[in-house]
Amino acid sequence: MSTPALFMERVRLEDGYHEDDLPFIERTLTQLFHHLERFDPSKVYIGLRVKERGNPGMRTSIELCVSGLPTLIGMSELTDTKAALNDAEEKVISQLREAADRHHHRPARHR
Repeated sequence: MSTPALFMERVRLEDGYHEDDLPFIERTLTQLFHHLERFDPSKVYIGLRVKERGNPGMRTSIELCVSGLPTLIGMSELTDTKAALNDAEEKVISQLREAADRHHHRPARHR
């Protein structure tokens, strides 16, 4: 099974997204999936939400939970669905890089 397919199994559609959106989501989140390749897919949860879809005031969010890291949330207020998902994705990727670097460079605890 391909890496994107493994992570797509970890995607949970919440407010505003539907099963019909899955192909669009898989194509749009390729950069996020690429950055998640170093993690075990079974330890990853990706929640997607869009409120007020297609209306002024639309808010898109990606909640990313990776075991061992803090919960990361990328939000966008762009009104184009693809642009909003890309914007939220960029924000989550930036947080993921920072959190993974901090986690990787954390000094080992001494007993």
